[in-house]
This record gives sequence, structure tokens and C-alpha cells, in this order.
Amino acid sequence: MKKYLVIALLVILVLAIAYLTFVIAVIKIVIGTILLGVAAIALLAVWIMWKIED
Repeated sequence: MKKYLVIALLVILVLAIAYLTFVIAVIKIVIGTILLGVAAIALLAVWIMWKIED
């Protein structure tokens, strides 16, 4: 019985680590997408300002 308990705990631990890794990766992707969007808007603004000055 004790052996099955240890195996169950290890499986739960592995699933928890996999889930946390997935959640952290999703958060990083979302932050990266937002930063890319901000950078694109900033570049567009600079380009528009540069076009207006010509």
C-alpha cells in the first residue's frame, strides 16, 4: 500500500510541475506578444513622424 502511495505522490508531483511549466510558458508568450505589439506601435509612430517631417 505504501509503495502505491509513493508512486501516486510522484505522479501528482510530475503533473503539477508540468502544469506550472505550461502556465509559466503561456504567461511568457502573452507578455512577449504584448511587448511586440507595443514595439510595433512605437516603430509605426516613429515612421509616421519621420514621414510627416519630409
